[in-house]
Amino acid sequence: MSFIKGIFTLIGFIVVVAAVLVGVKYGSSLGKMDSQALDTYMSMADKVLTTGDPAKGMIIKRKMVIEEGTSKEEAIQNAIEVMDEVAEGYGLAKVDEKTMPRGGKFMKDGGKYTHIRSYCSPSIADIFLNFSGEFVGFMPCRVGIVEDDNGDIWLYTMNLDMMIHGGYTLPDELLKYANDVKDAMVGMIEQGAAGEVAD
Repeated sequence: MSFIKGIFTLIGFIVVVAAVLVGVKYGSSLGKMDSQALDTYMSMADKVLTTGDPAKGMIIKRKMVIEEGTSKEEAIQNAIEVMDEVAEGYGLAKVDEKTMPRGGKFMKDGGKYTHIRSYCSPSIADIFLNFSGEFVGFMPCRVGIVEDDNGDIWLYTMNLDMMIHGGYTLPDELLKYANDVKDAMVGMIEQGAAGEVAD
C-alpha cells in the first residue's frame, strides 16, 4: 500500500513541477489563448489516443444515406449537388475536383469510389492570409467522398476547430469568417450525406 501511495505522490509531484515550468515559460502567452483551446486540444488528443490514428483527431465525417432503389452513383451525384448548393449559400465556390482510382480501378471498373472537391472564397481567403500566411495550409477547404470496404460512402472534411480555437483568440472579424467557413463545411457534409438541403 505504501508503494502505491509513493507512486501517486511521485506522479502528483511531477504534474505540479510540469505545471510550474509551463507557467514560467509560457505564462504571458497562456493568457492570450482562446478560451476553448484546452478543450480543443484535449478532444483531439482523446481521439488520437483512443484510435492511434492522428487523422481521426483532425477530420470529421458523416455517412451517406442511400435510399432504397437509389444507386450509389445517383446518391453521390445528389450529394455533390447538395454540397455545391450549401457552399454557394455561404459564398464558397468549387475551385477543384478530382476523382481518383483505388487499387488502380475507378468505380465504373469495379474500384471503390474516391472523389475530392475543393471550395474557397477569394475574399475570405485574402482576409485570412493577411492575418497569417500559414493559413494557406487550410486552403482550399476540401470534402472527400470515400467508399469504405463495406461499400458505405462517407463524406469527410477537416475539423476547423484547431484553426479557430487552437491559438490566441482571433480578432472578431476573422473569428466570424472562420466560424462561417466551419458552419459551411459541416453543413455541406451533413446535408450532402442526408441528400437534401436543410430548410
